[in-house]
Amino acid sequence: MKHLNITLRHLRTFIIVARQGSFNLAAQELSRTQPAVTLAIKQLEEFVGIKLLERTTRSVAPTNEGENFLPIAERLVRDFDSAIYDLRATAERRVGHVSIAIVPSVATNLLPPIIKTFSNAYPGINLHLDDDSSRGVQQRVERNEVDFGVGSMWQPSQNLDFTPLFSDQLQLVCHRDHPLSAESGPIEWGAMENETFLDSGITKTLRTRQHFASSKFDFPNITTLMAMLKSNLGVSILPSLAVPSSDQELVTRLLVPIETREIGLITRRAWTLSPAAETMAETILNEVPKQLANLGLSALVSSDNSARLNQPELPTLASA
Repeated sequence: MKHLNITLRHLRTFIIVARQGSFNLAAQELSRTQPAVTLAIKQLEEFVGIKLLERTTRSVAPTNEGENFLPIAERLVRDFDSAIYDLRATAERRVGHVSIAIVPSVATNLLPPIIKTFSNAYPGINLHLDDDSSRGVQQRVERNEVDFGVGSMWQPSQNLDFTPLFSDQLQLVCHRDHPLSAESGPIEWGAMENETFLDSGITKTLRTRQHFASSKFDFPNITTLMAMLKSNLGVSILPSLAVPSSDQELVTRLLVPIETREIGLITRRAWTLSPAAETMAETILNEVPKQLANLGLSALVSSDNSARLNQPELPTLASA
């Protein structure tokens, strides 16, 4: 079992001595003393039980066994160096891969400039994004399908950690011809109890869901929900970030009492992110406040360390 004592130092020394044909020249290249180089070769030969170098008074040359072993030793050292290089590149964020599950409103309205910032800083890291409902985001993180998620917690989980990013206020959304669009001020939740309500993944988790009747319409996809609202099929609830501000067919009204949707980073508990994923998560944490400010919003951290969206007056999409 002496071969278990062989180290990379022994292999590197053997390779350099065989290439140089001299212990002195090898010592100079390795920045070591000639006796240290001689000792390393002696140990290597003792460990393998066979002579690898033939010494003369003028030169050193590999034996037949040494000739056969030289390319193997070179490959072992090269593979080790390549593996260490790849690990260092990953650790230094020069290469890597990040997969994220994210709710559509954040993916559409906040993430593009954040990804651009990240890509410019770390061009060697690849990103894969899946947009999904909050429930889907949480499930993908729990099933280890993605590195982390960005969304709301669908339900409490002892296997996940939640780092708040911001909260945005929920609003009534309806067609501009709908009776509830007649006024632009705040509206109480109870005013919707007799209306045709369009359910979505967001509305199913509302604390105030009991204020309006059960719905026969359920549109988890935000694109489909918006199309149904534009057809004046009914009314729904959306967070302010999810409502397209340029759409003139829809009207929003602030709901009272105010209820918010909290968005944050969702990660697996006691799980270490890869350097690439950790860097992306840090970028999101740092950049989200800037992007909210660009939208005219600001994320404030409350006393319970959760972010809140400070939006004194939410503008409607269109006047009644």
